[in-house]
Amino acid sequence: MTINPSFPIEAYATLTLANQADSSFSTLRQAMAQQAREHELQIREDTDTALCVEVASFGQLRITAQENGFSVYISAALPDRLFMLKDGFSENLEQLLPEAAKALRWSDSATQASLPPNLHFTTVQSITPIGTAFLRVRINGEDLSSFQDDAIHFRLVLPPAGCGEPVWPSLSENGTTVWPKGENALHRPVYTTRWIDRQAGLMDFDIFLHDGGRATEWVRSASVGEVLAIAGPGGGGIPQVSHILLFADETAFPAAARILASLPADSQGQATLVAAEGEACGYPISAPKGVQLTWRVRRDASDLAERALSARAAQPAHCFWFASEKSDVTPVRQAIKASPPAAGTSYIAAYWSKP
Repeated sequence: MTINPSFPIEAYATLTLANQADSSFSTLRQAMAQQAREHELQIREDTDTALCVEVASFGQLRITAQENGFSVYISAALPDRLFMLKDGFSENLEQLLPEAAKALRWSDSATQASLPPNLHFTTVQSITPIGTAFLRVRINGEDLSSFQDDAIHFRLVLPPAGCGEPVWPSLSENGTTVWPKGENALHRPVYTTRWIDRQAGLMDFDIFLHDGGRATEWVRSASVGEVLAIAGPGGGGIPQVSHILLFADETAFPAAARILASLPADSQGQATLVAAEGEACGYPISAPKGVQLTWRVRRDASDLAERALSARAAQPAHCFWFASEKSDVTPVRQAIKASPPAAGTSYIAAYWSKP
């Protein structure tokens, strides 16, 4: 069985529910459908007995009610993306139906390794200052082929400072990633692939320097030849659009720069960029001639959310991309919920939050 020929790699499982199978399946289906809507995913089917959700270019997930339980079928374009979809489903199941999650066993479980397949060990090749507030890290990895334009984010996996023997994540019997906790907990901030040469196994990413950050602490003391673990790729790709409204602060500059550089030459729109020093921060960002770049100094940019929503009201057909501090993002997200865009035409994310 293949839901979509674009997703040839598959896994499935069947679960029996001891009690109230119908209501338990309904709870799971409704929660997953709501999550899909919040993330603007394509819902291919949503009935009392089935839900099919597609993650663009990643894969599809389908749950179907069965007598005394349900089945789940996942298909994907690449092995690591199949794993990501399985892992995400398993986490949802653990929260909603913990007993069912314990019994979950995937059809491809015999092929599971002890480490999650999306965990990559790389080597630092160089660390270079970019502008006044960033360091660009180049890493080399054995296989970075899955880091495509439809998934430009990933996680650093940093052991506690001073840790000599890190404890890495493992896979449970139900296919869920088990991350170490307590004193062995790993710091997992999200970063953006800024440049990649898949054939050579080279990748660049930029770290915004700010006091007290674990990643800042790591990069300031890192050295060439050091081993760095990363997990991914993750969601959030380059929008395939020619009309855009983009709003970002420093934490989102790498993603914003990658997106703006990828736009067609005849693109239209505007991009508002906020930094402590404004344009003087020196971070390299360019855009097509038809996309107006506006730099703002942070102390004068408290109205970023209002400006973004005003721009969206004036140009509702433009792709809307907003990433900043949580207090800026919250009112934008609330306003968008009141007037939902078409799936895939907006991206709103809190990249950090004030203490």
